[in-house]
Amino acid sequence: MNLLLIRHGETVDNLARRLAGVTDSALSPNGLIQAAKLGAHLISKDGENLTLTHIYSSDLQRAANTAGAILEAQSASIANGQKSLAALNGEDEGNGDNTSLEPAKHVLQLPDLREMNFGLREGAPYSQAHSPLPDFDPGRETTESMVARANQFLNQHLLPALVMVHMAPVTSGANVAIAVVSHGIFLQILRKQLMKHLRYLPDSRKVRWRNTGYFHLKFDPRTKWTDSRGLALWPYSIRGINVTTHLTEERAALEKQCCLD
Repeated sequence: MNLLLIRHGETVDNLARRLAGVTDSALSPNGLIQAAKLGAHLISKDGENLTLTHIYSSDLQRAANTAGAILEAQSASIANGQKSLAALNGEDEGNGDNTSLEPAKHVLQLPDLREMNFGLREGAPYSQAHSPLPDFDPGRETTESMVARANQFLNQHLLPALVMVHMAPVTSGANVAIAVVSHGIFLQILRKQLMKHLRYLPDSRKVRWRNTGYFHLKFDPRTKWTDSRGLALWPYSIRGINVTTHLTEERAALEKQCCLD
């Protein structure tokens, strides 16, 4: 089983080098191309032939439309017969759980996955990102608020989904995945909170996501536990950090705006 934490495609505000935060910035034409490339990549051999059973996204359009492109690529692959619904579920191996899996049919959009609210700096140029803060900015979101949102998403959505997918009988060779599409700053918070549930000490490396880059965790399917407390015992590996192989030549030329929204 795989977990992907994905940043949205390039936006018009990324191009203009403006802080977007909770501003509902649209994908640029290049961002739409990036999202389509990501969707095609994830279901390809280079992307490990993933079958996504759950797709979550922020409800801001840049993330929701990136997630939509991922869903569209998978749905088209199924419609064209390149992916088989029957191939996903295997025989119950005696774990007592008869849950069957299906490829995702929709994107679950959640406000909890939004980017940080920059308050008075919404729309400001990147050059002001680290300038002294105003004395009073009631709209600016605190780190504590983002941590609370991340934990709410983990407890209400992601951790139960991880357990359900991990416990379901899956055909040998099927490579199932859960995708979360969000924003550069919030993904750092979410990843840090997620790693606290895993068996090793939290990874202290700071991950920076480029547009449509993703952090890839893979869990060992041989170990089965029945609830989210078992995550602390699940062996896993980090398959990639800020994976952007689907962008090829864009990585150097077009992705220098990493990683503010």
